[in-house]
Amino acid sequence: MDVIHVAPAPAVVLRRRRTVAAVVLAALLVGLLALVVRLGADVVGPAGPVAPVPAGTAVTVVAPGETLLDVAARVAPGSERSAVVERIRDANHLSSSLVTPGRPLVVPAAP
Repeated sequence: MDVIHVAPAPAVVLRRRRTVAAVVLAALLVGLLALVVRLGADVVGPAGPVAPVPAGTAVTVVAPGETLLDVAARVAPGSERSAVVERIRDANHLSSSLVTPGRPLVVPAAP
């Protein structure tokens, strides 16, 4: 006996495609939202009182893979990162936030 395969009706195929597309889109949106929340937490920093940028200075060396934001978080962890970055840029006469590994930088430090 031969088996006859019948193709599903076009409406069923379309519904299935829309369902798969909706699930994939929802998964992508959830992933994007998680990424934004994670990156936002890194930029904003910990919740709570923010310490002032330290008034003194010290010299530190940029480690491989570090950005100016990373340096700011390392040298003044309780302070607002953007303010620390601005102070580092001013102290080192930097026109941008690009830094190279091994470069010594004057950074804010507690006196």
